[in-house]
Amino acid sequence: MTWHAQRDWPLLESGLAGRLRRDSMEDWERFIHHPFVKGLADGTLPQEEFRRFLIQDYLYLIQYTRACALSVHKSTTVEDMRAAAALVSGILDTELPLHVGYCRGWGIDEDMLRRAPESLELLAYSRFILDRAQTGDLLDLQVTLAPCMIGYGEIGARLHADPATLREGNPYWSWIALYGGQEFTDLVEGGIHRLNMLGTQYGAEARYPMLLAEFSTAVRLEAAFWEAGRSLGL
Repeated sequence: MTWHAQRDWPLLESGLAGRLRRDSMEDWERFIHHPFVKGLADGTLPQEEFRRFLIQDYLYLIQYTRACALSVHKSTTVEDMRAAAALVSGILDTELPLHVGYCRGWGIDEDMLRRAPESLELLAYSRFILDRAQTGDLLDLQVTLAPCMIGYGEIGARLHADPATLREGNPYWSWIALYGGQEFTDLVEGGIHRLNMLGTQYGAEARYPMLLAEFSTAVRLEAAFWEAGRSLGL
């Protein structure tokens, strides 16, 4: 999937994922064009603010893993259970260690990550996800998780392709390259396909107003999460 400036990703032109994104566009624009994102692109984001964000992102991954673990329980087929279990294993065995290593490059050791308090933004966002994971079905959960996956993929692809993005000397270029790279793009593609498939399987059309409310709330919480940890010290 290739990003073209000023154009949507082809996979988001149809299907449940695309419809949810389009119908939340006002909130979506505030999320993907947040001042935090602009600071990443031009390298002007204060580095202390980015460090605090990295800490909160680590704590978010822990809560995200808990929600994904519940998706095993919510699955109705062995295939879906295997997919959910593989995702949990991938986060615990690959993504979390990579995040810890990345944080170490910013002067944040694992003990600092573990001792850090959760920000109010993280508490609101992660507990909303966990609530939907516990009280809804598998589609409710995946719709609630979708803004994170799709949003970071769109942000990374846009910044990576934009010639205005500062590359040389930008301390955040490695972050942009990660989320704009092919490996993460492939994960996003797979997630979009899975969400669209679950929408068909779980009757998304009849439930669309509730699904849109869940998605839109998660988008607003994602935008707020860029501010996570701003007032917290390391």
